[in-house]
Amino acid sequence: MAKDKAKDKPKEEPAKEGAAEAAPEKASGKSGKMMTMAIFGGAMLIEGVAIFACMKFLGTEPDPTHGMQEMTATSKPWAQSVEMPVAKVRVPNNNGARTVLYSVNVVLSVHHAEADRVKEFMENRKSTIEDVISRVIRSADEGHLAEPGLETLKRQIRFELSTLFGDDKAIEQVLIPECTPIPAGF
Repeated sequence: MAKDKAKDKPKEEPAKEGAAEAAPEKASGKSGKMMTMAIFGGAMLIEGVAIFACMKFLGTEPDPTHGMQEMTATSKPWAQSVEMPVAKVRVPNNNGARTVLYSVNVVLSVHHAEADRVKEFMENRKSTIEDVISRVIRSADEGHLAEPGLETLKRQIRFELSTLFGDDKAIEQVLIPECTPIPAGF
């Protein structure tokens, strides 16, 4: 037993010495990582300052915009246009999940010089115009009829009416003051 104790003592001493040596290595490993992070952070900071200084001293100011300076106000632009009611139709649309009946009122805005010619055309072709508008609404996608400004529907109606009229510039704008969906087909 004494021999076992003697043998155990030398084994314990080297273990204590190894533990003492391992502690400084761990401490130096942590300080090495901190030193690397400090060097890396310092390099990033110097790089950022150098880029900022180069851009500040060597860069130029942004060019000013000139969009608003070229615009001029016209006097009474509303006096140059005339609004003319075209048609009020009730048309079903089956392109969505359910059938929906749309009550639509269409008004045209035309130049005052073209007003008489457009009015005469609309009186002579009233049924054709209502049919064209109804066809556009029947074939429209559900998303186009749900747009806040109905831009797609207005553009399609303007194209069809300009084709019928034969003059693209006679119609300034298509207005749809009423487009009311009424659920149908429960």
